[in-house]
Amino acid sequence: MLEEIEQLAKRLDALGLKERTEAVAMLRRYAAGEMSLEEVYCTLLDEGLIPMPARCTMRQKPPVTPEAEEALKALIRERVPNR
Repeated sequence: MLEEIEQLAKRLDALGLKERTEAVAMLRRYAAGEMSLEEVYCTLLDEGLIPMPARCTMRQKPPVTPEAEEALKALIRERVPNR
């Protein structure tokens, strides 16, 4: 989950205007604490802004630590302008 959202934050400039606007809005809400990690992840999947994981890549993932989640939020705050 974290990796997909981090990759999206890093490639915002490569998105079209509509997709970038939607992604920025959701990432801002997540970084501000208005959405949980799972909510933002599922919404980004539903909107097609991050790719659906393939079955063969689904595996047991380690639990998300608060430190890892805070690092992701810091990256989003750095990459997403607060306008």
